[in-house]
Amino acid sequence: MGPRSFLATVAVLTLLLVALTLWVYPSRTDFAASNPYWNGFRVASQQLGIRSVVSLRFLLGQPRGTALIVIPYVSPSPSDRETIKQYVNAGGVLILMDDFGFGNAVLERLGVGARFSGQLLVDPLFNFKSRRLPRIAEFPAGPVSEGVRGLILNRATVISEADGLRVLARSSPVSFLDANENGQRDAGEEGGPFAVAAIVPARAGYLVLVSDPSMLLNSMLGLADNRRFLQGLFRVAGDGALVYLDEAHLAGAPLDVVKDGLNRFRGFLASPLVAFAASTAGLALPLALLWRSTRR
Repeated sequence: MGPRSFLATVAVLTLLLVALTLWVYPSRTDFAASNPYWNGFRVASQQLGIRSVVSLRFLLGQPRGTALIVIPYVSPSPSDRETIKQYVNAGGVLILMDDFGFGNAVLERLGVGARFSGQLLVDPLFNFKSRRLPRIAEFPAGPVSEGVRGLILNRATVISEADGLRVLARSSPVSFLDANENGQRDAGEEGGPFAVAAIVPARAGYLVLVSDPSMLLNSMLGLADNRRFLQGLFRVAGDGALVYLDEAHLAGAPLDVVKDGLNRFRGFLASPLVAFAASTAGLALPLALLWRSTRR
């Protein structure tokens, strides 16, 4: 083997090793499916069968029987907002989970009057260890809340009520919006109860609003009845519905961008045409080497 061939081989092997390391190294980004830590999404992904997607357009093909979770920490483009609207109008169930992101931009495009407040919900009495972890215990009767006695939220906001909105869960009467986030109720700060989850029909589909996406995190899913409540939301799309999490509008770290690129490349390699070309090359290369050796 000549020097050039040796260097090329080393370069290829190094590239493969780096790609493999990045592939298996867990992310620490909020809601990342490969993140096994407190702020990750791995537990919900595995236990609830939620699939991560980076493109929304494929959902337009068959929206019925599916639910799409959108956590808009990155502002959706006008094109993405239109895709989301088409998905819901065609029969999909959009679960919009937001606290301090860009959920209101999606609501505006959908023509829904409700809004996420964007102010911090605290509860000095009914909470889990901290007033910023409010405990929710009021659930109007319905299939979504069946068997649900309580939820634990983590730095949540609230939902303003509007015509056509059916509330699924409310905070306690002593909760309030901590506008300056000093932990105390000051003059002018609005008191509860507040809607923290709601549903509204949207043509052939449904829009579900949840004022705290943290229920999906590894550290929050098992608290109180968070898991059961989320499963009830998924059943709005029907028993056995396919549930997807939109990763395109989550704030990703550079590692997540690389992982996404590797995932796309793996999908490219798995396509029938590429697989056929690779298998053909794998058969042709040994024959070519054998023919070359016989010619010497």
